[in-house]
Amino acid sequence: MTPNESAPLADGLQDAIRDFIESRIVVGDLALPTHYPELHEIGAWQVGFRSHGITGESLVSRASGDWQPGWYVIALNGFDDPFFIDIDERSTGFPVYYAAHGAGRWDAVIVAASLQRFGQLLSALNDVKDDDERLLKLIETEADMTNALWSEVHQGVLEREALEKEFPLDETTFDPADFQQGTLVITDVGSQKLKVVQVMKQALGLSLPEVLALAGERDIVVGTGSPIQLRRLRDKLVELGAKVKFRPDAEPTA
Repeated sequence: MTPNESAPLADGLQDAIRDFIESRIVVGDLALPTHYPELHEIGAWQVGFRSHGITGESLVSRASGDWQPGWYVIALNGFDDPFFIDIDERSTGFPVYYAAHGAGRWDAVIVAASLQRFGQLLSALNDVKDDDERLLKLIETEADMTNALWSEVHQGVLEREALEKEFPLDETTFDPADFQQGTLVITDVGSQKLKVVQVMKQALGLSLPEVLALAGERDIVVGTGSPIQLRRLRDKLVELGAKVKFRPDAEPTA
């Protein structure tokens, strides 16, 4: 990255993005923003998107599927997928884009009509995140359900509701094992190490260097609680190809 890579952000966009970044709203869903840069680090955050992390060569191109000249990252979700704006769209309030990485191309979708609107929506979601009914209604009425991001967030809430129905607290279906305390352990991170590391980082609340150090260990404890409490984390790790095991506290160690 050249020294002035972040100049467009510092030049006229600093005020526009400051409120959004400094609010640092983390709703708790890994698909939504979980990592925000410090204002002085915005230029460094463009590495891997606008420029190659090792050679420094530009990755910017106007070709379809490439990182476009006006795009700048303003947040990352728990899977290291970027949320970004186009500096050439100031007149429309900077629509916020999202794109999943790992597909060999960048297919941007609009997740909010403006940077201000995105911040407002995240704040509203954060206010009702413990009420699934209100959370679902808010997503359905205020977000674009046709794009992959909001569809994934919506599905995550539905899965949480389904889980609560699957394990009702009544005597006929009560299984003590479902509520036994223990630890969730990764025994093999699998081939998608980067994505698994990002899930670990969010779950453990550690820095990236700390998580990378853990990733080389044989058994990695990523959560404590009951199987019900840890189910979504377990399913996400399994989906990414990691091998996991729940170990009850009463289970003897080898």
